[in-house]
Amino acid sequence: MNLRPRSLLNAAAGVALAVLIAATAALAAPPTREPLELEDFVAENVCSFPVLIEATANKEFVTFFDDGRILVTGKLFVRLTNVETGTSLELNVSGPVTVTETEVIRGRGLLILFPEDAGGPGLLLTTGRVVLVRGDDGFIANATSRGRTVDVCAALAA
Repeated sequence: MNLRPRSLLNAAAGVALAVLIAATAALAAPPTREPLELEDFVAENVCSFPVLIEATANKEFVTFFDDGRILVTGKLFVRLTNVETGTSLELNVSGPVTVTETEVIRGRGLLILFPEDAGGPGLLLTTGRVVLVRGDDGFIANATSRGRTVDVCAALAA
């Protein structure tokens, strides 16, 4: 076989690239998975009244990937209570949720919107796909939804 220097250089570069890719894949850490820890809390400034948010069933896990993605899966049920009237709702908000440079909620989710969030303040039960983009300040700058949205504040005020 007669290889010219340029062909030999290309072949060597290809082999080096293949070795580098294989080494990178071998060095990549496996994803880590941890239980999602939630404490009951009172959400202020999202409805015209304070709302107690309690996890009634939490079997959710958070998986962290080397590339920065975060995946939240499992079962999460919450009780939302209007602190002033005692009216409450039990909701399935099990997601799942994927976080990359955006946050994507698929399935059922509870969206807590603070006054600084686009479309806020509010408390929304979402069903379907919701894509959230956060600004540098951490607040929601843009939200798009395909599916159904229920105003939980209105339901708790009734």
